[in-house]
Amino acid sequence: MHKIFISIITLLLGLPLFAQNLTEKFNDAMNAYNNQLYSEAYKIFDEVIKDYDVEDELYSVARFYAANSLLKMGKKDESTSGFEYIVNSIVWSKFREESLFKLGLIYYDLNRFALSRKNHLMLIYQYPNSEYLGSSMYWIGESYSAEGKLDDAIEFLTQAIEDKSANRYRDHSIYALASIYEKKHDYQNAVKYYDQLLTYHSNSSLALEAQVRIGVCYFYLKDYYNSILELNNPDIQKLPTENLSEALYLLANSHYRVEEYSDAANTYSEVIKRFPNSDIYRNSQYGLAWSLFQQSKYGEAYQVFNTLSEGYDSIAIKSFIWKGESKRYAGQTNEALAIFQNFLVKYPDDPSTTLVENLIGLIYFDQNKFEQSTQYLTNATSSEDPLTRAKAFTMIGEIELQNKNYIKARGNFDPAVRISSEESEVHLRALLGLGVSLFHLGDYNEAVENFRQAETIDPAFEQDKINFYMAESYYSLGKYQEALSRYNNIKSTEIEYVRQVTYSKGYCQFNLGNYSNAAYLFSEFIQNYPDDFRMTDAKLRLADSYFGSKNFAAASKIFKEVFKSGKFSSDDPYTYFQYAQALYKSGESNAAIDEFRNLQKKFPDSKYGESSLFTIGFIRFQEGEFEEAINDYRMVMQIYKKSSLTPAVYYSIGDAYFNLGEYDSAIVNYRNVLAKYPSSEYAYDAINGMQYSYVAAGRSNEAINLIDRYVSQNPNLKFSDQIYFKKGEIYYSQRDYENAKLSYQEFLVKYPKSSFVPEAYYWLGKSSQNLKQDDEAIFYFSKVFDNYPGSESAAVSVIELGKMYEAKGNYQAGIDVLERASSKLKDSPRLPEVLFLKGSAYIKVDDVQKAYATFEELAMYHPETVFADRGKIEMGLIDLAISRFNEADKNFLDVAGRRTDDLGAKAQYQYGVSLFEQGKYSEAVSALVRVRTVFSQYEPWISRSYLLMGDCYVKMNDKRQAEEMYRVVVTKHKGNELGEEARQKINKLK
Repeated sequence: MHKIFISIITLLLGLPLFAQNLTEKFNDAMNAYNNQLYSEAYKIFDEVIKDYDVEDELYSVARFYAANSLLKMGKKDESTSGFEYIVNSIVWSKFREESLFKLGLIYYDLNRFALSRKNHLMLIYQYPNSEYLGSSMYWIGESYSAEGKLDDAIEFLTQAIEDKSANRYRDHSIYALASIYEKKHDYQNAVKYYDQLLTYHSNSSLALEAQVRIGVCYFYLKDYYNSILELNNPDIQKLPTENLSEALYLLANSHYRVEEYSDAANTYSEVIKRFPNSDIYRNSQYGLAWSLFQQSKYGEAYQVFNTLSEGYDSIAIKSFIWKGESKRYAGQTNEALAIFQNFLVKYPDDPSTTLVENLIGLIYFDQNKFEQSTQYLTNATSSEDPLTRAKAFTMIGEIELQNKNYIKARGNFDPAVRISSEESEVHLRALLGLGVSLFHLGDYNEAVENFRQAETIDPAFEQDKINFYMAESYYSLGKYQEALSRYNNIKSTEIEYVRQVTYSKGYCQFNLGNYSNAAYLFSEFIQNYPDDFRMTDAKLRLADSYFGSKNFAAASKIFKEVFKSGKFSSDDPYTYFQYAQALYKSGESNAAIDEFRNLQKKFPDSKYGESSLFTIGFIRFQEGEFEEAINDYRMVMQIYKKSSLTPAVYYSIGDAYFNLGEYDSAIVNYRNVLAKYPSSEYAYDAINGMQYSYVAAGRSNEAINLIDRYVSQNPNLKFSDQIYFKKGEIYYSQRDYENAKLSYQEFLVKYPKSSFVPEAYYWLGKSSQNLKQDDEAIFYFSKVFDNYPGSESAAVSVIELGKMYEAKGNYQAGIDVLERASSKLKDSPRLPEVLFLKGSAYIKVDDVQKAYATFEELAMYHPETVFADRGKIEMGLIDLAISRFNEADKNFLDVAGRRTDDLGAKAQYQYGVSLFEQGKYSEAVSALVRVRTVFSQYEPWISRSYLLMGDCYVKMNDKRQAEEMYRVVVTKHKGNELGEEARQKINKLK
């Protein structure tokens, strides 16, 4: 300010004498301005302005300080005219740059953000070396942020930070940029910039606030330990009350999330004590109650939940439930039951009623009152909360398991699995229950899959039960090694577990050929459980085990005689070989290898000698020990130079090198098969191996050349056509459709009688189709169908033709070919798809009668296929269109009752539509609720069901329920057609 004043005095000294009175007046104005007498200064500056011409330098000075005086007086709107005048009319003024900056600030304060940006941008572009450059970028960013244009704000704030000029708002720029990233939920970048502020501007007034925001961001990043570290800083006590209460609340939440419940309780208590009027007061009380609950302080938790339950907000309702849970966990089940019953009376229409019914069902379940339990749990299965529904289905499933109603059990566990999240315990319990149900129903593979899923999600969950049922399932599937492994993993000492596991392990060892182990286990079982009903069977299996382990004396005592026919003879190479094979197949690979080596040494001249060495290589290969396998295979050729296994050896060495990724070495060994044994049964496999090696090595052209050379040199081999056919496959797999066509055409010329001719025509059609040569594609597909109706390619060709005609809008041509196909392809497994396409084509030409007949034929003669169910839905839609409601309902219910996939959801929804059309609105609502409970993962049928339920409630004059249904759709489908339709329906209600 002093420098500006001196420069103005210098300017005044150069004025002529006749202007001295103006000079005195100007000096008076400046004195008043410097003494903060802005009203007086403005009046004098205004007089000076009137006495000077615009070309005078003092005129622009007076203009600037007059405007600034108004600004100092708080008259922002009035001051803008002065600054605007300088900017627009006195472009030579040295105050124009500062005027642009001040206008940007004033318009920002007046929320006129576009004008603010305009002036700051003019400053940036017209004064690129301005000292205000970085500051203007900051304020542009802030203005964009204020308008919610966050990406634009990020751009300018980033430039403001990177600007090398004197930006006095640099710390504010960094803080603003971090806060915008926080608004965008990009908490990683938010932390990055808040931390940058702390690093480079540690003395900033924003530093403490930045540290708190880092803690908040870590909380939302679920990095709770770092959140605690940041928010535990004692300096946060210096924050304003509102910010401090938020920081402490999030600190308490972070302690809770990392299971530091005592620290959480203390911090929640601090918030409650210090900020009784805060918006988060009740939330803090709720957090305190939960922290006490997690510490098993159920009495104290009850007291807090009870206090909260006396309110009228959502926390009160949740607390009402959890005060009951506090009693239940404290073992006071009758008091808990009374609280839950009271909740149902007080809040009969609250969505949480199903959760409470679930909890009541759980109490009755624990009291073995299964009938009462099922009653409440069944009500809970209609809850809109997936977790509550899943828990209810799971508990009902467990009741049905206890009653040995395995089909009903499966029917309840299955939806529980589908609607629960993987990380929840109920999902694990439902998987376990579903697996047990499937085991008892004899579906062992599916049972194993469910057990494995549960084990993958949480390896510590019900380990003994899962291992037991997996072992039993594997045993039933004949997978004895897997079963044995699972039995061995069971750690339980319960008598029934130990008894069953001992018996079952004996059988596993016996079936695996580990007879000594089997004998030990059956002996233990007989000794420990002499009264078991399986005693006789156990003794017989013990005898078999002794015999298998060559303990013939012990076996004879049980069987009363010695069985000699099955004894192991070490002098018989065949038996020795079989014994070694059995060791390998039972998983004892190392022992098998040892025995094969012993056999070869003992019987080197027998045919089993070379086979033993070859099998050692095979075992190494299967174990993934490819280099060792190669050495063992070569040993066969070294010892048996004229071995009949040589082609197999070369081929196997090639496979080993392929698996090692040494494709050139693989090719050399495959070529040995072709060069030395071109008629061998391994020749075709060797060609395949070379082809895959070339392709894997990125040398596809060499694979093509190989095929050409081999076929040319061996034209009469029985599989030459099969090899040549692979040229087209290679080109097609590389999407080189032109060369694929050429190769298949050459194939047809070269091998006109090959069994691959129909397939060649089909792939000619596919290649032409991909080249957009539709007429040629139709010709080739027709050729397959007309000339080779008995081939596997005929049906797929017809399907392609039907789809192509439909795409072209030539429905009649499609119908004609599909009509012929439905009679000529009676034995094809693809006939159901053909029939469905035909029915769909009839619908396209409005021949509803023939469409219906086609779908009816499909449903009658191919009921096990998915196309039959698709056909039934189409039949139902036709019935619905002509108001034949009984038939429509029958078709829809048949599909919806059997399927649990998207088709089932569609059928269930259409059944609801049918009931609605019949005016049965209450029944329609019930049908549509089943879409939500049974088919909860299949949108858009869920949302369509909500829309139609809303329509039902409108018809029943229940506008409140109708609006609730429509709002569910609006929430799920903001911005799309379904959401807009729901919104319009809501508007019509008003």
